[in-house]
Amino acid sequence: MINLFFDTEFTHIQEPLDPTPPGLVSVGVISGDGERRFYAENADMQAEMFSDFTKETVVPLLEGGDARIPYVEIAHRLKSWIEEFDGEVKMWSDAPYWDWMHIKHLFDTHGWPANLVQKPIALAFASSIQTTRFKAAVEDIFRSNHSLRRHHALDDAIVNRQAFARATARRY
Repeated sequence: MINLFFDTEFTHIQEPLDPTPPGLVSVGVISGDGERRFYAENADMQAEMFSDFTKETVVPLLEGGDARIPYVEIAHRLKSWIEEFDGEVKMWSDAPYWDWMHIKHLFDTHGWPANLVQKPIALAFASSIQTTRFKAAVEDIFRSNHSLRRHHALDDAIVNRQAFARATARRY
């Protein structure tokens, strides 16, 4: 089994009476071994949908250039990238309620990778001690590594992978 840690950034958080679903801004994924990475920004995003938070916090971190590609291309490239892994692939998120809808929409619209389990795994733990360790590790990683940017999809995925490893490490 292959584990992938992922994060998305999106245009806004949908309020209960808001008929407009959030749109994907960017997606970042890193393999469980940390060796392989995927990052893309949605060239088709509509700036008028951006919340103030997205404008102030997410947009300044976008890389542009080759990372900025059309939505359909994100779907095709991510699907191909996932299918390069041998065996069953599971995707892990610290916020699957918010992040998974964008992955699901990409693949529901443009085809699912054959080897991907179609349900995310939450980076939540049965043990409150591990949850506390995970949250503390996230904060420690961001505090100690200033090259990692909070609310940059790939950087958040990288931090979640590292924090998960720390939180689940056996302590003797």
